[in-house]
Amino acid sequence: MVKKPALEWLFIGVSAADIQPDSDGLTRFHSSSYGIWSHGVVAAAGKKIIRDFGELPVTSLVRTDWFVHRTVYDTLFRAGDEVEVVLDCTAHTLRLQSPTVQHVIPIQQQHHQQKWVLNVNFSLGEHQVSLG
Repeated sequence: MVKKPALEWLFIGVSAADIQPDSDGLTRFHSSSYGIWSHGVVAAAGKKIIRDFGELPVTSLVRTDWFVHRTVYDTLFRAGDEVEVVLDCTAHTLRLQSPTVQHVIPIQQQHHQQKWVLNVNFSLGEHQVSLG
């Protein structure tokens, strides 16, 4: 992630390839979407399954000492962080890893055979990501 306002969120995840964004141009709450927000909310099948980073399993936290140095919207990833997204279609999981978190989201059975696309949803402000 190259640039992200400290007081705004960013969602990174996957969804079905053929969905249309909602009226705000976002896909994060589509019933086929899976992913995680920069402030720790986790979604599966378009629903929030974890409401903030404090609910993440301890096993998902990589650098808890870094949380005290980050703003609430930068808890899991911020500008300068590399975020790895791994969709495992055999294990039916989505893994997101940053310097502070490594979290695995199980893909629900109704989505096992769908085609996937990467989703990056932004809140307000100037964001810049680099895909590689």
